[in-house]
Amino acid sequence: MTELRDELIRLTCDLIRFETIADRPDQLQAAIDYVADYLADVPGIQIEKSCVADKPTLVVTLQPTRSPRLMLNGHLDVVVGQPAQFVPEVRDGRIYGRGSQDMKGSIAVMIRLIRNLAQRPNPPDVGFQFVTDEEIGGRRGTGRLRDEGWRCDFMLCLEPTDLGIMFEHKGGMWAQLRIPGRAAHGSRPWEGDNPVYRLMQGIQAISERYPPPTGPHDWRTSVTPTEIRMGAGSRNQVPAEALVTFDIRWTADTTPETIQADLAAAFPDAEFISVMASAGLRTDPEHLEVGRIADIVERHIGHTPRFYREHFATDARYYSHIGIPAICLGPVGAGLHSAEEWVEIASLTSLYQILLDYIDTM
Repeated sequence: MTELRDELIRLTCDLIRFETIADRPDQLQAAIDYVADYLADVPGIQIEKSCVADKPTLVVTLQPTRSPRLMLNGHLDVVVGQPAQFVPEVRDGRIYGRGSQDMKGSIAVMIRLIRNLAQRPNPPDVGFQFVTDEEIGGRRGTGRLRDEGWRCDFMLCLEPTDLGIMFEHKGGMWAQLRIPGRAAHGSRPWEGDNPVYRLMQGIQAISERYPPPTGPHDWRTSVTPTEIRMGAGSRNQVPAEALVTFDIRWTADTTPETIQADLAAAFPDAEFISVMASAGLRTDPEHLEVGRIADIVERHIGHTPRFYREHFATDARYYSHIGIPAICLGPVGAGLHSAEEWVEIASLTSLYQILLDYIDTM
């Protein structure tokens, strides 16, 4: 167990050093190459590399198939951080650094697991997806792999869950609207048409139609204005237009089409500049495979794992959207996307053993 712990620390720290943000394709590729190099001497595995729009992926299977029984999924990309966050630090039983929790610790578990499983006389029917664009939507990573025919019977996305089971999360939608106006001198507002007032009225109408959730357990659709732009840089000018962007997280009791219609009603003279929607994650928590892995988690942590729903999105949605059960299960940590992110080392070894025990039941 000490050897496993030490290797997971080393692998996680090595991966943190790659500045795998969206606009560093060289670092995204370097991280994928690191994974491939680590596995280069592992006999019998199938490796497929691909890259679209500077977003590389790597898929590993232990059998010659594009549809393994179990697929493990992880992303190597991270959100932007300060330079010091890409210098890992190990202290107090934790690994600190950008992506330690989300989710380079899980990637370390995945690649160490491949080495173990591939050495068996009869390797199990398991696949591993490594992608590099989850933080910006996953369309060229997990979404593309799905569309290219990669399938499975069950997917485990190793996002950080504190060893709980996330079986559902909201769908996402982003809409930008342009509200037209007519420019005029600020001292002669009657000569213009100020779109700011209609912007205010529209936001008020949307907030009444979709009241903002009051906390993490308030499970409802949220339509949140996140960007407002207007004016041409002159403080004495009525703006010619106003632009507003909404970050929308929708639950199963509504649809993107309904929300777009409600936005159109709240902003009747607005033009939709862009609309992008993505599905949510929805897997039956009573599914047989979910129950099996929950029992194994319970044996390792000593109590029933937390089953929960989340407000943000993960790549697991790409598979549940086509009817393949998928859940998120990952290590303990904190500081997701924050100035001080960490993952608990003991939970990485626990996650490794949980996955190994679950695979042994297949």
